[in-house]
Amino acid sequence: MLAIIEVRATFMEEIKAKQFKDGNLEELRKKIANGKAQETTLDVDGVLNFKGRICVPRVDDLIEKLLVESHGSRYSIHPSVTKIYQDLKKIYWWPGMKKDKAEFVAK
Repeated sequence: MLAIIEVRATFMEEIKAKQFKDGNLEELRKKIANGKAQETTLDVDGVLNFKGRICVPRVDDLIEKLLVESHGSRYSIHPSVTKIYQDLKKIYWWPGMKKDKAEFVAK
């Protein structure tokens, strides 16, 4: 019997697709195309990165979903604002990230 388990990063696919809907991230893409982006790059999958971190678009409720997942994960056990920020900033970036996290945890 042969069984195959395929794990897909659906959240990453959602981020990648919605990056094109965020005007600020589109401006960063244009800077990359013009060679004027200093710390912004596109990875091999076409995902926009800032300082090596994935740019999360401010579209729909994507940031909210990310914060809910990071704060409510059974591995994190409702960490503080500082802990959430330290964990997420290793991987993700968006403008106003620290403020968004503080407001989310305060709720």
